[in-house]
Amino acid sequence: MSDDINQETAGDTNQPELLPAVAQYLNVLNQMVLPAFIKTGSIPNAINARDGLANLTRTLVTEAVDVPLMIDDIVEADTEVTNTGAYDVPVRLFYPNLPTNTDQAKPTKLPVMLYFHGGGGTAGSVSVYHQILCRLAKHTGHIVVAPEYRLAPENPYPCGQNDACTVLLGLNKLLARRQIDAIGIVVAGDSHGSALVTNLLRDPRVRTSDIMDKISAQVLIYPSVDFTMSYPSIEKYASGYLLSRDRISWYGEQYFQYGEDKRAKSALFASLDELKNQPPALIINAAVDPLYDEGVAYAKKLNEAGVDTQHITYDKVIHAYLNMENLNPDICLQTYQAINEFLDSKILQ
Repeated sequence: MSDDINQETAGDTNQPELLPAVAQYLNVLNQMVLPAFIKTGSIPNAINARDGLANLTRTLVTEAVDVPLMIDDIVEADTEVTNTGAYDVPVRLFYPNLPTNTDQAKPTKLPVMLYFHGGGGTAGSVSVYHQILCRLAKHTGHIVVAPEYRLAPENPYPCGQNDACTVLLGLNKLLARRQIDAIGIVVAGDSHGSALVTNLLRDPRVRTSDIMDKISAQVLIYPSVDFTMSYPSIEKYASGYLLSRDRISWYGEQYFQYGEDKRAKSALFASLDELKNQPPALIINAAVDPLYDEGVAYAKKLNEAGVDTQHITYDKVIHAYLNMENLNPDICLQTYQAINEFLDSKILQ
């Protein structure tokens, strides 16, 4: 079943309506910040990509939300599964409340969310996403497990995807070590993080594992599911809305360095057989986003594959709006609440 929900009223299709604060931010970015950057003679690279996302998030997500406990750990790679380039993945756990017993003599019974941050496979980190991860734990009541997967260009595909697989397949051992009795397991991510999730759920290594039966839901926030950049919104919002067509193309060049078939790596073009029997999905889109159309198309395709799918579009906001909370606080709050309501209905029923 598909549940399409449209929040607020869309603006003119040629001149998309934006929240005033978002429009003002983009005006400064496009008229002052980017021209000044270009004037220096600088070119896009991993340094400014990472600085850009980090500075954006630090500047525009300023309300401190704390969780009572954070724990750092490592999920060890299984060389028999990952084959080559095995990498032990650092993770951070965000607890929505303290364990039942401080000595953890008894298991902590809570749902768990495995969350992959965005950043085009080149930027972002657990530290950059700290406040977003705290909010997810607080609003959903889940223990959030956040992997520090490897990034391109230093570690191109399939490094990050293998790291995602390592963490998912090693999640049970991690939870057992931490005395966590998971009520349900959610896989979630935003932007490129959603690409990791959607490819995990059709990965033979995952589909044939015991963990697949324990995944209760998936949450995809402004997902990247078409590396071929073939849907119309890529052109409609090609420039001027933070995430640009050129930036998406640049991310792809950093991520895929060995001539990979981008269509085959795009979940949007997976067969219905690959997509069937997946856990219920919540897909959230920003309306003014180059990735908008592929998110809509993926929701439709999951529905066609028989996956219980809910799709929400928030108008007047742009890609990565969770990293710009100060510009659209109400939409961010609605997003966290929508995720919580969806998970309550799918996991804790």
